[in-house]
Amino acid sequence: MSKLSELYAQAEQLNEEIPAELAKKIRIYAEIMQHIGRHHATAVNDYGQCYSARKLAYAQAIQDTEGTGIVKESAAELAAYPYRLKESEAEADKERWRNAKDSTAEIINALKKQLDTLMQEYNNAGN
Repeated sequence: MSKLSELYAQAEQLNEEIPAELAKKIRIYAEIMQHIGRHHATAVNDYGQCYSARKLAYAQAIQDTEGTGIVKESAAELAAYPYRLKESEAEADKERWRNAKDSTAEIINALKKQLDTLMQEYNNAGN
């Protein structure tokens, strides 16, 4: 995570009114996007593992429990509960990284438009 903080700090130091610095800021945000993408992929994997662990605990509890369907289902829900908590945390983490990825993409697009506008202004000023 410190690499992301470092990249954000570098981006914030750049002057968006200078085309070369704005272009560098876009490049830095693209690098940020790569790091966020890796974190998002890891979070998706973690969520999938939590989901699988919950389903396995539920199935094992049903298989191992004697009694009626209601008794088996109740035991399975109790066995799966701790896994549901971990799964919900993993899902929240996955969504946080997805949101970070989406918002970073929007920032990059806005900066690109800003660079285009800035370049048009500089080109028009020379005429």
